[in-house]
Amino acid sequence: MRKRTVIAAAAAVALTCRFCAAQTSYAVYQIFDIQGLSDYTIMDKEEHAKLAAQIREEEKIFPSVMVEAKKMWDENQTSVMNKANKAAKLPFPGNKIKPRAIKKFSTDFSDLDLAKKQLAQAKSHAENNPAGNKGAAKKQNPKPEDIARENLQARSFIEAASMVNKLMGDKLGRPIPKYGFTTPEDPNKK
Repeated sequence: MRKRTVIAAAAAVALTCRFCAAQTSYAVYQIFDIQGLSDYTIMDKEEHAKLAAQIREEEKIFPSVMVEAKKMWDENQTSVMNKANKAAKLPFPGNKIKPRAIKKFSTDFSDLDLAKKQLAQAKSHAENNPAGNKGAAKKQNPKPEDIARENLQARSFIEAASMVNKLMGDKLGRPIPKYGFTTPEDPNKK
């Protein structure tokens, strides 16, 4: 009799452990693109592992892509720039461009509804606390020259990030997601 009880208890423990291992857990992750902008999403462990592997693959080629993009940027700046407009030449904003990253925002949830509530809170927090509260345009009495310079720098950063994003996509053979603003294609290139 005692032997059957022990066997039944062991079977119950094994079944419980198997159920716990099979149960999926979810977490909210913040994913950053190369412009530093982010989005929040819910992923299970398998999806997170797949995305983390893609990001590691991107990090491996990122330095070579940056060198290539800087070379293309310098060639484009010298061919476009004329003698009268030396102020239009901007350096490559490579120090602002970072490889994609992923950060765990919440704990693991076994219930998808709890993870969705955490996702809603994260998005609400991001909307109420924007990152772009700095710069000349946010000052009380900005000078028009400061605003124009800041707009030119922002545009050059977006163009450089788009160039890096495209080069990485070409090298990897897959699109690299981005969450930021993009510039329209140059109509002269068609």
